[in-house]
Amino acid sequence: MANDEKPKQAAPAAPPPSPAKALSTAHQVEELADKLSECADSIHQRVMRDIRRHQGQEVPEPEQMAARALLNAEMELRQRANRLYTEAAACIVSSLGQPQAHLIQLTVDAADKIKRITRIGDGITLVARLLGLAAAASTGQVVPILAALDGLKTQLDIVAIDNAPAAPA
Repeated sequence: MANDEKPKQAAPAAPPPSPAKALSTAHQVEELADKLSECADSIHQRVMRDIRRHQGQEVPEPEQMAARALLNAEMELRQRANRLYTEAAACIVSSLGQPQAHLIQLTVDAADKIKRITRIGDGITLVARLLGLAAAASTGQVVPILAALDGLKTQLDIVAIDNAPAAPA
């Protein structure tokens, strides 16, 4: 009889990625691209603020060179973020072992530090670390991404030390 058959059970839905699986979905890759774009915005705001500080007077050559380098890095960071948007599915990492929130917080911290950084060399290195993260994420490979995250975290720590207020005498 037709009623003697066991009802078919629906296949269990795949569980959502756990917090420890950063970059494990296209949406998470796109979220990283969003944050990298926000870092590029911070770079642009910082450079423009530094230029306006001269109130229409000539900007010294070393500052012009640093501004050009940062604007070039801003453009490259935007290009890499855009590449992550378009290639999100190919950039999925299955076993990064890092929480997505940690990854995003590092980029949020970087955007904030760029706005407030006092030593231009620290800023340029921080931007280079962001570019490295964007490049590593586009590979979809765990080792380069973890190395880029470690480099970014280290640079954020350096910036925090360099920009810490002086201890009272």
